[in-house]
Amino acid sequence: MTFTRSRSLIMSPYFINSIAITRTMDYVVDLGFKLSCNLDPTAHIEYVCCKALKPLGLVIRLVKDFRLESSLKTLFCALVRPILEYGTVIWDPHTADNARQIVRVQRRFLCYAGHILKIPRAPHNYTPVAIHLGMASLAERRRVAGLKFLAGLLNNNIDSPVLLPQISIRVPSRPSRSKALFYVPHATTNYMANVSLRRLMSSANQEPSFEELLNF
Repeated sequence: MTFTRSRSLIMSPYFINSIAITRTMDYVVDLGFKLSCNLDPTAHIEYVCCKALKPLGLVIRLVKDFRLESSLKTLFCALVRPILEYGTVIWDPHTADNARQIVRVQRRFLCYAGHILKIPRAPHNYTPVAIHLGMASLAERRRVAGLKFLAGLLNNNIDSPVLLPQISIRVPSRPSRSKALFYVPHATTNYMANVSLRRLMSSANQEPSFEELLNF
């Protein structure tokens, strides 16, 4: 498989013992990630959502007679949410459609939990149920996980000689009102603006409490 964002592919044959290797054109699954040839996370997000719906169906069948909110939340957080959050530092969705796909899974659980626990709410409003169960939004959890990952790199808690040099600390040449800690270069496309480290540095610049996570 060739990974590229270019519209024109450079196709080169590869051989092992004079036998041509079959080229995979669509996607490949490696370490739990579904990687498409154009590096678009949409295929992986669809894969994750379908994978998470299976244990969610099991949870819904198991809890139909439950009335304890702690049991409902524990089952969802143990069996379903880890699937939705695995490796989000890499594939955190940057389009509304992809984000909605992931949110639908948690909303389906919140809808059922609200019905079982008889939590009053307006139609299609899942916020009261989430507040009652003490569950943060998946987007907020992804944001916090990203900030912790970035802080882990800077604190040397995560050993990655490849990623660390790619973090750009902002050193202003003259006094400035800007409190941004990182220099984030301008991106010409939405895709480039949401590349993992660039996205994490932008998020850290917008988080006033990020420096509290650092040990220096």
